[in-house]
Amino acid sequence: MKPEASSRAASYHHGNLPEQALQLGLETVREQGDTAIALRALAKQLGVSAPALYRHFSDRDSLLAELAIFGFKALRRRLQTVDQTDPEQALVNIGLVYVAFAQDEPNLYRLMFGGRVLPKGAHPGLDQAGRDAFQVLEDTIAGAQSLGLLKPLPLSLMTAAAWSLVHGLSQLTIDGHLPLADAEPQLAEGVLGLLLDGSRNRHQQ
Repeated sequence: MKPEASSRAASYHHGNLPEQALQLGLETVREQGDTAIALRALAKQLGVSAPALYRHFSDRDSLLAELAIFGFKALRRRLQTVDQTDPEQALVNIGLVYVAFAQDEPNLYRLMFGGRVLPKGAHPGLDQAGRDAFQVLEDTIAGAQSLGLLKPLPLSLMTAAAWSLVHGLSQLTIDGHLPLADAEPQLAEGVLGLLLDGSRNRHQQ
């Protein structure tokens, strides 16, 4: 057994196996991606039997779903730290926080939005966690619209456009298709600024 596996096994005690498995699963995803996740391998690393782990996670996808839920909750917490005093600037800052999250957690981000691995509707808790994160952006846009700062377009359309933009930026960033890392914040802010400029209500004085 590898030294790190021995350490994890020694730290395990009855009652915290789900948390231990999630932590080890998160480490594995971060380092190797979700394809490296296997319940039997995790059980071995934790020093428990596979049936013991299966009592908490019915299959591999159920564990992956919990990891993705963790990711969406972490993203939501970050988005909620954005200052909402200036609704227009808040929209740009939310986009920057979103892209930064993807940069910080590229493999977890891929899992969160990996519809092939975790199809929509298969895990209700995951779907709800995604909606909760989406709600922060929607509420910010709604606030800007209520002040007449943005065009009175359907809220769902405005939110989808903004989300699509930041998701595309994030994916391009973590896949290495954007310029060097030190230029990415300025590029992201510029692109988000273009979206905001096109969404402004020109009749607002």
